[in-house]
Amino acid sequence: MMSSLVEEEDDEVTLTETETKTNTRSSLLRKLATASIFTITNILAWHSSLLSSSKSQTPVDFDFSSALGSSGSSFELFMSQLGIGMTSGVGLVTTDGLWGGDSDSITLMNERYKDEDIKILGFSDRNYLPIARVWYSRMTMLGYTEHHIVAHDEMTYNALHSENLRVIPCFIANPDYGHPVRGLWQQIMSARLHLTIDILRNGTHVLITDIDNIFSRHVPLVGFLEEGYDVYHAYEMRYPQSIYNEFGFVVCSGHQFLRSSPATLEFMKLVMKRCRGSKCDDQVTYNKVFFYDLDIEWDGLDVGVDSPNDVRGALRVNTTHAENTNLLVESVTGRSRVTNHTVKIWDRDFAWRLAGAIPEWCPSENNWLGMPTKLDDSLTGAGNKIHKKIAAFQVWDTHCRGQ
Repeated sequence: MMSSLVEEEDDEVTLTETETKTNTRSSLLRKLATASIFTITNILAWHSSLLSSSKSQTPVDFDFSSALGSSGSSFELFMSQLGIGMTSGVGLVTTDGLWGGDSDSITLMNERYKDEDIKILGFSDRNYLPIARVWYSRMTMLGYTEHHIVAHDEMTYNALHSENLRVIPCFIANPDYGHPVRGLWQQIMSARLHLTIDILRNGTHVLITDIDNIFSRHVPLVGFLEEGYDVYHAYEMRYPQSIYNEFGFVVCSGHQFLRSSPATLEFMKLVMKRCRGSKCDDQVTYNKVFFYDLDIEWDGLDVGVDSPNDVRGALRVNTTHAENTNLLVESVTGRSRVTNHTVKIWDRDFAWRLAGAIPEWCPSENNWLGMPTKLDDSLTGAGNKIHKKIAAFQVWDTHCRGQ
């Protein structure tokens, strides 16, 4: 027991040292904020001294929010964008998804992209119908209006349609219920890929997400159009293991944003080449394309460094947990030399994906969503897979959101 406690303390020390690395984007933003506040402070101090003929260099009871010309709530948002005053179990407080910093910026983006169609698609069959209802209700509560459930059988479609939920039919022909993984599940994954490319061809931008993903806050999706990348991915853990072993990281097929663009469609054509027929594993398919077909040129890497996994001092999850240890944390961007589409992998703090790890490795308040897996029965209670996935929503809110 004592050695376990010592190991936990060592982990905390190492994590703190990692958080202070100055070659990260967050560190640069914090330095910019400090410099800005220092400048503002001195300007106001000088102005105050002129008015009062005082020799004091610092105004009394200085209000940073007034200095920034914003309300206290806007100032708090500004500080949150820099991750100041926050902590994250993965070692980096994300600044992803904090568009503009105020409602005026969001209004301008909404106006700029008012003619763009954006959909959020979660996928369900009759087995996942109870989870689909929980997911849909949560998305509505958070303020989303563009979320739809894709129904893979008539029973699911009719049930959701009768409840006046937004539902899209995508029925599986001859569902292979006798083989839940290599049969039905792979049929669903193949149908999902076919629907994704069809929607993109129709000019719709799409967020593809699993319905057991737990959203923490509302992030206006127009921000991803404004940010400008074609495809956004989340980090996975280690599956497919063979690709992880070769490249040191993998991306998650269960949560990604795709802009409808010619370059994105070229990317999806490569995906469909690797998903032939009515069955495929989309996680394997996406990662084979990502690592073997795209030839990505990553941004900001030193000469001679070809992969984010090879960056010296790259931020990683600091734990001894077999599935979570050493996973990359920080966002990276690049461009495919084959399709010319641009790529961003979100910070792990923004799109959180770990096994277990609750509450010790919960993300910061800037987190967008959690994709927890393999939660202990002590958190969810004993039960079947559906019960545990539904229970995970409350576990997330209680332990990672403080609700």
